[in-house]
Amino acid sequence: MRTENRYLFNLAKKNIGRNRGRSFFIGFSVALSVVMAVWILAFFDGLNHQIEKAVVVGNVGYWQLQEAAYADTTDPLSPRPWNEQFKSSLTHQSVLAYSPEIILDGYLSGPDGNAALQVVGVDFELHQNTMQLGRHMIAGSWPKNGERGIVIGKETADRFQYNVGDQLVMNFQDAKQELRSELLPVLGIYHHNGRAFERRFAYVSGDVVEEYLFGAADPRLMIHRVVVMVHDLPSSRSVMEAAAQATQTELRSWKQLNPEMGVVLDFHEGLIRFFFVIIAITVTVTILTPVSMLWQERLGEIRMMSIIGVPRAKIWRLGLFEASVMTVLAASAAARLLSIIIGIHSKTGIHFRDIAQGQVLERAGIQLPRTVYPLLLPKQLFVTYGFVVLIMFMSYGLAVRGVIRKAEGPT
Repeated sequence: MRTENRYLFNLAKKNIGRNRGRSFFIGFSVALSVVMAVWILAFFDGLNHQIEKAVVVGNVGYWQLQEAAYADTTDPLSPRPWNEQFKSSLTHQSVLAYSPEIILDGYLSGPDGNAALQVVGVDFELHQNTMQLGRHMIAGSWPKNGERGIVIGKETADRFQYNVGDQLVMNFQDAKQELRSELLPVLGIYHHNGRAFERRFAYVSGDVVEEYLFGAADPRLMIHRVVVMVHDLPSSRSVMEAAAQATQTELRSWKQLNPEMGVVLDFHEGLIRFFFVIIAITVTVTILTPVSMLWQERLGEIRMMSIIGVPRAKIWRLGLFEASVMTVLAASAAARLLSIIIGIHSKTGIHFRDIAQGQVLERAGIQLPRTVYPLLLPKQLFVTYGFVVLIMFMSYGLAVRGVIRKAEGPT
């Protein structure tokens, strides 16, 4: 049996060599289809990953546990105390970091007009562990717990001409519906995640927000929401749902908090499926027709083999071996091309500066990437190679069956 299979295998290789032009066309078509499919998947996965990361680090996180009234109306008057129940529910291997926050809506006024400002009261150490905003300071430094002052974005600082050490006048409405103004020293200025983000968000300690809203700081840390960082949404959903139930809070994903960017990612997923269908149709036609023609040219050989008594099973095995050899050759060529193309693009990226004409593109308050780095995932390779292998063997199977029927039929 081994000798017989070895003979059929060698015969399959010789048949491929005999029809080098058509064999090359089939192999090249398969390799090119794999490269195109994987590159498109890698490009959109890379783009989606960068957009998701930009939204997540934009003070949103992957998940938020929100106090019920705040989740429905953003009413700031009923914050929850941060306690051990929150900590224990978020102690899980899928949870990377978390930041309890209390929110105050304020505004700044100056010669150039007014500007709304969302003042986020945080635990500076926990927030830095979660969002790493301290790495993006261009003036001053990220505060330590106990420091009293405010961190603002570069856009806000430029518009109102604030420098580190200046006194910022912030206007807001407290819990008694009274308009108030307070002075806060500027401790730092950050430059991160787009102009809209820098205009909108400022950071103080949680005690400052409690004092401004309610007249005095609570000994406990009061919060409106907990921003949670995880590896990804799907793998952490069950953990976060359990945490929301345990703490009696409302669970919100980043796609719910920024639905516009969520729609963009869903649109990209649809594009991926569309391109994959187009490639699948192209691959099927490209492989099926040449393989069928290749075996039709061997009709005389197969008829002679049938006449001298060669079993049908051996002819099927011959086709199987030929399909296997072609698949291995095409897969090897595709792997080399992919390693070169993806390797280069993963370092240099794919630039969109010319399309954007040097402008920074923003959507929903998020700065879109101008350079996309393709993200190659194992599932992309498995799905693409699996599909191509299926089409290859199906094409050879249909071609072999058709030739055998003609060979055994009346001449």
